[in-house]
Amino acid sequence: MHRHSFMERVLDKRQQTQTRIMVLLGIIQQLMGTRQNKLFAHQSLTTSQFGLLTHFTHNPQKSWLISDLAQVMEMNQPGITKTVSVLLDKGLLKATLDKDDKRKRHLTITQQGLGTCESIMASLMPDISHCFSDWQDGDLSDLNGQLETLMKWFDNHRDDIKGI
Repeated sequence: MHRHSFMERVLDKRQQTQTRIMVLLGIIQQLMGTRQNKLFAHQSLTTSQFGLLTHFTHNPQKSWLISDLAQVMEMNQPGITKTVSVLLDKGLLKATLDKDDKRKRHLTITQQGLGTCESIMASLMPDISHCFSDWQDGDLSDLNGQLETLMKWFDNHRDDIKGI
């Protein structure tokens, strides 16, 4: 007698596939986190500091307020403030006071910050390339496109959570 798993008994085939994708993404997130922690043990920044700093590299001329960074990075303001303080102390970010509201600081990345991002990315590239060494270019492109689509969906539906 074949025993069906919970997923087979309760979910249709599409739901099983959707659930498996989410489980796989969670496993990948855990494995990547562990790997990143090992890789960043030898870097001048932590993974969260690097993640925040790289956010500035997408548009280096743009300035950000702490509240905007907290929202886009999905972190609380005290956590962002602490990370920003470290990056300011290291000279990787620059703060300019708002003309109208002196409580607000406009944050931008410095040339040193851009260089630090570039240097860390260069040091990570051997491992990144190693992760995908057995992949064909077309498979990489396909995965990239699918992940971009998934990321945009999550970005556009941050507060659209069903079932809660």
